Amino acid sequence: MKKMIFEIDGQVVSKEKIDEWELGRLEKEYKFLKKHGFKFSQKFSSYLESKDVDNARSELGKLKSAYHPETFRKLLKRKYTIGNSASKIAAMLSRGRKYSITEFVIPNSKKTPEEVMSSIEKIMLENTDEHLYMNLATNPDHFVLISTSKNVQEVVEITGGSPLPNRFFAHYGDETGLTSTLGEGFTVQAAGAAKLEDGTVIGGVRHQIKKEGNGLRFRALVEFPSILPNYMIKKHQYHLACEFRQWLDYTV
Repeated sequence: MKKMIFEIDGQVVSKEKIDEWELGRLEKEYKFLKKHGFKFSQKFSSYLESKDVDNARSELGKLKSAYHPETFRKLLKRKYTIGNSASKIAAMLSRGRKYSITEFVIPNSKKTPEEVMSSIEKIMLENTDEHLYMNLATNPDHFVLISTSKNVQEVVEITGGSPLPNRFFAHYGDETGLTSTLGEGFTVQAAGAAKLEDGTVIGGVRHQIKKEGNGLRFRALVEFPSILPNYMIKKHQYHLACEFRQWLDYTV
């Protein structure tokens, strides 16, 4: 992995701490999928025991990407239906948003902010077998990440700190309901509303990137209904650290 510095709430967070978070989620999803009949290699449990995050991540990503997305829609439908109902109520009861933010400093990169963001958007929004694997492998809590139409991405995932999955659609370029703004010096962004299938806006994203020194600074920002407890917002910062370090590693 390319050298990166991770910042949460203005404090540097070690790679090892993010690895620890990811390892816990890898183990949780391993147990869940194994319980439902998915087959792992005999080595997978040893990857977890030896804290071999890279190999565990790779195998879980390959396993998930070998199945049609409908497999995981069906598997998680009961749970995400409850999760979506909770998100809908939270959005209705909230006055404003809370932001979950994680920042990444890439000390050295010859890429421009435009090039990096364009590459990330291509991985997220162009459906290929390679992109499916890349998207699912970025985070153990990803189950469906595919483009359903121009600039729209279907997502089935467990957000950080949530006991239940959600199924929603990220509408990039549609900033309905967003309250965040570009940070100082940031000019390149990928922003969009997160909507349920019925069109209810439950949050959104405003990811942004800028040049900094000889490299880049990337800010991953997700908006949640303000009624959600702070611990969920903080847990999601590690979710963001986990997935965007991979997306950035693919692209910077």
